[in-house]
Parts: sequence; C-alpha cells; structure tokens
Amino acid sequence: MRVLAARKHGGPERLHPLDLPDPALGPGQVRVDVAAIGLNFAELVQLSGDFQLPAPDPLVPGFELSGTVTEVAPDVAGTAPGQRVMALVSWGAYTDRLVVDAAHVLPVPPAMDDLTAACFPVAYATAYLSLLHRGRLTRGETVVITGATGNVGRAALQVARAAGARTVAVDRSGTLPQDAADHILPPTDLARSMAELTAGRGADLALDLVGGPLTTHLLNALAWEGRLVTAGFAGGSIPEVSLLDVLVRNIAVIGEDLAGYAAHDIATAVAALERCLTWYREGSVSPRTPFRHPLAALPAALASIAEGTAGGKLAIDLSA
Repeated sequence: MRVLAARKHGGPERLHPLDLPDPALGPGQVRVDVAAIGLNFAELVQLSGDFQLPAPDPLVPGFELSGTVTEVAPDVAGTAPGQRVMALVSWGAYTDRLVVDAAHVLPVPPAMDDLTAACFPVAYATAYLSLLHRGRLTRGETVVITGATGNVGRAALQVARAAGARTVAVDRSGTLPQDAADHILPPTDLARSMAELTAGRGADLALDLVGGPLTTHLLNALAWEGRLVTAGFAGGSIPEVSLLDVLVRNIAVIGEDLAGYAAHDIATAVAALERCLTWYREGSVSPRTPFRHPLAALPAALASIAEGTAGGKLAIDLSA
C-alpha cells in the first residue's frame, strides 16, 4: 500500500509518498481499494502536531474516502467484496488501500460518484451531529449558522432545513445564494438582526464554525435558554466565553468533535451519515461537486486550503 505520510510536524510540504506492507485483515475488518480522498482543514491541524488525538506512526493524515471493498473478515456481515463504500476515520485516509473496522464504512448510493462520496462523511456527519445529536434541534426552531459558505456550513444549512428548522446563515462575503437559507445576514449587528427576525426572542440554536470574535455575537443572538454548538475555529482563533453570561441567561455551550466520534463512538457518527444519505436519496440534501486533483497534487491542494484559495471542496482522484 502507498500512503502520504509526514516524518515531522509542519505543513503540507512535510507529506511524502511511503510504501508500506499491506496490513493483515483482523476480526471485524474490511479492506478497501481507495478511489478518492476528501481533503479538510482539520488535516492541517493533524500535520501541525496540535491535533487532539494521538498521531499514528507513520503520521498519515485524513478523515474521509471512498472506494471498493476487496476483502472482508469472516465475522463481518452486511459488507461484501465489490461493494462501493465511503469511510470515516480519525487518521489514515491518505492512502490507496485501507484496512479498517467494518463499522467505519457504509454503502455509497448508486447515483453518487466516487469523488462526491469521498467528500460526504466529514461535512454531513459534522452537520448532523452538531445540530441534531448535540444541539437537539427540533422542527420549527430557529438556527443561525456561521461559516455558511464553507463545506460544513453549506451541509449544515441543508441538514437543518431537512430537519424542519428555520435557517439563518451568517455570510461575511455576501456570496451565498439567496436560496441557501431562509434568511442571510452579515456578521455586523448580528444580535440586533436576529432579534428583529424573531420578534425579540433570538435564535434557539447557533452553530459556530468560525470562532473568534463572532462567537460573542452568536451568544448575544441566542434566545433565553438557547444553545450554542462549537464545532471548529475556521477564523483561526479560539474564543473566550464568559461563564457569567452563560449562567445569567441560562444558555448552553456545547462541543462537537467529529474526530472524537470517529475514534470513540463511530456508531453514532455512522447513524448520522445514514440519515443524511436517506435525505440525499430523497433530494433533501445536495453535496457540492468537489474539485478533482491527482494524488501527486495532494500537498499543493492541501496548501491551498491553508491559504484560503481552495475555492470549494477538494478531492483526490486516485484514478487520475
């Protein structure tokens, strides 16, 4: 098997091809020939050495991929050789062949291509777990979502709508299509704008994908007993929250870390993905088409994510 691995912490320039022996198939595991790999900002954190989960040796980043099952352990049921699957892992997706517990893979719908399948798990599992599992979003509630032009933000708007919520997108750039949410607001005067939209009540739930100073505005935009789910810091800085504000307004601040679910509770993450795939088949969610890159261009593609020039979701096509 071939992987892209880093011998030292740093940036994408640390990634180099490495040939490794194919791992033996253990109980409960499947072997997947990889067709495509989804790229994510969090893989830059894995490379930096600041990731919250211990790194494997060698350090092979990556969370999501698609491919075809080539072998299953005798005790695996429901997955068979020849089946197209997507996989969600906490490390190791930068590879052309993956051995993983069968619990981490699920079938790809026939209408979904390999690149889209490789880019589905992180965005949609994060969206569902943040909004419905951790945030307890219910039909008719109002949810405000930051980072709405990004991959997870776009998925979150679709998941919230599919769940019957009223969606409010925070769009700093002014480029979000008008039909992407029920309401689109700039980040300036966010609390006042939310109060006007909700007759003074505020948002029932906020999904914070940006962090930084915007988190304070989101907290101020919450209703009494509102909830804020923090699922990332795309803005580059980790905010500080006043627990006094949390106390006196009876609000909740909740964390969601997809890598933690991939490592410790994959069943919950896969159940979330199964629900999102049902919505996909029904036409309620529509993944964006990823930009295709060959495997040799993976470090450069990941660098474009670091530089903010990617322009959309990026996927590695191993057939290119």
